[in-house]
Amino acid sequence: MDKNKKATLLFLLTIILLVCIRLVFIFTLNLSDDEAYYWQYARHLSLSYYEHPPLVAWSNYLMMQLFGSTAYAVRMSAFLYSIGDSILVWLIAGKILQDKMKAFLSVLALNIIPAYAIGGLMMLPDAPLGFFWLLTLYFLMKVFLDGKGQYWYAAGIALGLDMLSKYHSIFIPISALLFMIVSKEDRKWFKDARPYIATVIALLIFSPVIVWNIQHHFESLGFELVSRNPNFHISIVKFITFLGSQVGLISPLVFFLIIYAIYYGFKRKTQNKGYLFLSAFAAPIIVFFFAVSFIVDSKPNWALMGYIPGVILSVELSYGMLNKNWFRKYLWIGWALALLFTIIIHVQLYYPLIPLRPVDTDLTNDLYGWHTAGKEVEAAYQELSKNRPTFLFTHKYQLSSQLAFNAPGQPQVYTSNTTGDSYHDWGYNVTSALDGWNAVYINDNSFRIDPYKHFKCKKWEELPPLKIYRYGHYARTFYIYKCYDFEGIIRP
Repeated sequence: MDKNKKATLLFLLTIILLVCIRLVFIFTLNLSDDEAYYWQYARHLSLSYYEHPPLVAWSNYLMMQLFGSTAYAVRMSAFLYSIGDSILVWLIAGKILQDKMKAFLSVLALNIIPAYAIGGLMMLPDAPLGFFWLLTLYFLMKVFLDGKGQYWYAAGIALGLDMLSKYHSIFIPISALLFMIVSKEDRKWFKDARPYIATVIALLIFSPVIVWNIQHHFESLGFELVSRNPNFHISIVKFITFLGSQVGLISPLVFFLIIYAIYYGFKRKTQNKGYLFLSAFAAPIIVFFFAVSFIVDSKPNWALMGYIPGVILSVELSYGMLNKNWFRKYLWIGWALALLFTIIIHVQLYYPLIPLRPVDTDLTNDLYGWHTAGKEVEAAYQELSKNRPTFLFTHKYQLSSQLAFNAPGQPQVYTSNTTGDSYHDWGYNVTSALDGWNAVYINDNSFRIDPYKHFKCKKWEELPPLKIYRYGHYARTFYIYKCYDFEGIIRP
């Protein structure tokens, strides 16, 4: 079997393995807090939402129509998008590196890295963002590397869908501009009408988000620029925290390999224009979020799209340095650590292999206990609703969304939070209209507050704390309260 056929077979076997592994996970794990929230998005279809554009909701809605309102239905879109990611990396790497074995290794490397391995299991806005990001890159590769200008239109469509996924998509046109400025022969596209038509196409596809923001007084803009980052100040601690999150998500040695590979792409741009292409679509988003991490609390996943082209470049870089003994050891240790981290995280999803303390630092605990808590809340609700109207509420969108998904009948749940989430747009904020109703309130050890200090009821009844265990290991505690005759929120 020749090298190319062997690489193609290995790629296909990898895809089959990924399909099998990810189907097991999506059919056996409960939703995370954020996934439950985006499930709520799908129950309130809209042109856009307070925090994000609508494609995560539209994708969830489609899958829920096909498979019901279940965890695996929500995750099915993430599964399909992640398989699409691997296929697109195979195509992009194969074209630029001109070697199918290198393309296969790029796909393998991507799926070994913890952030992308786990990302393939979770339905977050990053799932459609990643797929349509890569699809846009694929079409732009056809434009810039093959000189096929007709692909501008396909790139415009893909970019529009990426813009419907997450606002981070703005870095695609920024990267395209960077590439056209640096690549002398591609400056000709500035004089061509097709890039501008592609931009119009993308904006037309994105127009539901624009319309929604106009209707809602640009709430999303306010959230992204103000509400998400209320404390602007320079802090080296913020930068170090963000750096640590990037090193952890990618894995230490691989992270530095990818960063150097991006530099390598710019350095060798005359050797292969494809290297410049990959580096141009990697550097801007990474540099930007590292820069702003000095002044805002940056989320670990914000720069992840930039590392994907870097993964492809790291494979090419590695081939050129295999003759160095120290580098071969670096590669073996680096990728072995990445694989080990990924395996540990997958095991941790089911069994608490690493007993993190306190338990709320183990995010995998968020996947457990809600079904049991939902039954307890439902029983309390049934009792209270015999006498007067009763509602369910929490003080966090994460808690409200998990309760809504896991309680019998999947009821609507209110939140007392008045800013920072979409519940106020859906009409499920706690207001004076609920005064006089009975209520059931729940929180847990991660979002623990004293409800007596925040909400007023004529009578409170606290149920025994509900402790959740995983294989004998303590995971979390739920605190459930019955509120008789709700009298409102106690304002500070």
